[in-house]
Amino acid sequence: MAARSRVHRAGCRARAGKRHIALGGLALGMALVPVASRASQPSCDLLPPAAAPAEARREINALDLVRLRDFGGMQFDSYPGPPAALSPDGRHVALQLRRGDPSSNRYCTGILVKETGSAAPPRIVADGGEVIRLSFDKYGFSGLVAGAPVPSVLRWAPDGKLLAFTKAVGGIMQLYLVRADGTEETQLTHSNVSIDDFQWLPGGEAIVYSSRAGLIDAERRIDSEAPGGWRYDLRFWPLAGGRPHPPSPIPSRADVITLADRTVRRASDAQRLVLEPAGTPGTPGWPTGAIQALPLGSGADRAWLAPANPDALFKPNSLHVSVNGRKLPCPQQACSDVIGLWKRDDRTILFLKRQGVARSELALMRWDLGKGAPRLLHRTTDPWLGCQLGPEELVCTAEGGTAPRHVIGVDVDTAKVRTIYDPNPEFAAFRLRAPERLVWRNAFGIETFADLVLPSTYRPGHPVPLIVVQYESRGFLRGGTADEFPIQLFAANGFAVLSFNRPPWYALQGKPLDLFAFLQANQKDWLDRRSVQSSLEIVVKRLIARGVADPARIGITGQSDGASTATFALIHSRLFKAVALSTCCEDPAMMASLGPGFEDWYAKSGYPRFNEDRPDFWKQGSLAPNLGALPPVPLLIQAGEEEFRFALPTYAAVKNAGWPTEMYVFSGEGHVKLQPAHRLAVYERNLAWFQRWFKPGEGAAP
Repeated sequence: MAARSRVHRAGCRARAGKRHIALGGLALGMALVPVASRASQPSCDLLPPAAAPAEARREINALDLVRLRDFGGMQFDSYPGPPAALSPDGRHVALQLRRGDPSSNRYCTGILVKETGSAAPPRIVADGGEVIRLSFDKYGFSGLVAGAPVPSVLRWAPDGKLLAFTKAVGGIMQLYLVRADGTEETQLTHSNVSIDDFQWLPGGEAIVYSSRAGLIDAERRIDSEAPGGWRYDLRFWPLAGGRPHPPSPIPSRADVITLADRTVRRASDAQRLVLEPAGTPGTPGWPTGAIQALPLGSGADRAWLAPANPDALFKPNSLHVSVNGRKLPCPQQACSDVIGLWKRDDRTILFLKRQGVARSELALMRWDLGKGAPRLLHRTTDPWLGCQLGPEELVCTAEGGTAPRHVIGVDVDTAKVRTIYDPNPEFAAFRLRAPERLVWRNAFGIETFADLVLPSTYRPGHPVPLIVVQYESRGFLRGGTADEFPIQLFAANGFAVLSFNRPPWYALQGKPLDLFAFLQANQKDWLDRRSVQSSLEIVVKRLIARGVADPARIGITGQSDGASTATFALIHSRLFKAVALSTCCEDPAMMASLGPGFEDWYAKSGYPRFNEDRPDFWKQGSLAPNLGALPPVPLLIQAGEEEFRFALPTYAAVKNAGWPTEMYVFSGEGHVKLQPAHRLAVYERNLAWFQRWFKPGEGAAP
């Protein structure tokens, strides 16, 4: 599931609905997890001690992972604004830091400012507000809960004297201002619907911001229907409750607030364009089809990004440069799949591009115009997020396989990379196993990669139990997609771990398609799922042949798409001897029980409708019809309160078939679990589950 949205704080009401709007004083804002007030934050150690005592290296534990200091989005999805905002003069970065405390089931948050050129410790300049759960629009309605945290949007004023940021209060994202020294924090807006994004207008005297104010009227219309009963239609998501959701799309509205007098007015067309992250398409000199354009000097010279194939569903961008009315040639290999573009000066541009197997590498390129082709400055498999160009360096948020999220600076002349801010210096004391990158091609000719993490006790030729964690292996190897299966914790307890990156979608090999044609091409004969299964089987069998994996002790985990991969693997192979899932499972009943919108979406994607007699289809992808032919496999399901009903048909079927099966349900959680106490329980139970079946006697019972 893809995502968009809003958790809770000390003194606020408990859970209150699933929208981020307020009606008649009632916040309907997805507020879930208490966030410590600023006065109580020191007990959370939001900032590490200035001089941490030397500590002997030790194994990492589940509490270390849950209490990791974090900022930005949970994965690598696009959010408005960079995870760490660079001031106009390049002297400061600002971010919203959060840290979970399982004992109180609360988060501490703070808006932090760090000097980029100084070793001085950062300052917390403002309370970071509540941590609220992300939601998104799908299946014809708005507000489907994902559950990942919604990061603050942070942007400096043009003169760098004020920092504007969004902060959740009562479940609603409001706009705040504070000075870089932490003085004069003020709440700028008092909106009854969350602010999604904003930008400073030129001159810094006003801010233009976007929200979906139409949600208020949509909720009121739903309320007005209640006395006569709600008609069951596309607006329902029965997993999460019996109230309809507003239909999508709800258009975004732009307003302008003036700092001097706090007056709010509708934004003009020109002001609305300021919200466009790539600039202002349609203005004079804007190249046709461009999504970003940079003027080079005062004339018509331009550098711009435009989709290489505008008709494709997924549209990698190519770089184009025009100087003196002539388009400069740029090798396709160097100038394709560009994801970031900056101007060093009128004759020097920098750009960041994806390359390598399954786009697993990033390359920072520099092009001195008129002096040949672009040249490589730096290449890495680490994700770099939200990069911004300062006077001397590119400032980015980065992660590494054993390095949690941090802020780096990249010198644009020497390509030297330095750490500007590391919120988790304690991780230097943990014994983290460096991953081995594996690359291969499956039976469909599609390349992918994975990272192998071995326990320190591993000796070549002495196989150990293996756990497969899915389904993206980029950045810090924490717990897989949705972060529930702790890779380093498994390795610290004697397991080899394969962090498996699912191969690119099967349908990407063909011609450009619209969304549902793309989904149908993937679903036809289960081709995409077969492609994933082929990749998985090949790499696991290679690890068995290498003497790494004990074939009698191989487990698999999964969330969302990864859960579908896991259950498909149980049906089509006998490799896996224990399973742990956080969502479960595809089954014919889902086409009726998850609502009309869900059924329509999946029917258009190639699934049979509920009343279609297609046992051949479901026998390929659903566990229940195959249980008579499958050996029992221990199955653990840890689901959120708002999704566990999805698992009920499969749970009942495998339980009645004699499979060792346990399911746990976590209150107030959706597709992704956010509450710190829940995250700790999930980590520890997943570890205990595989210890129970693969290393009996070594760990506590689940």
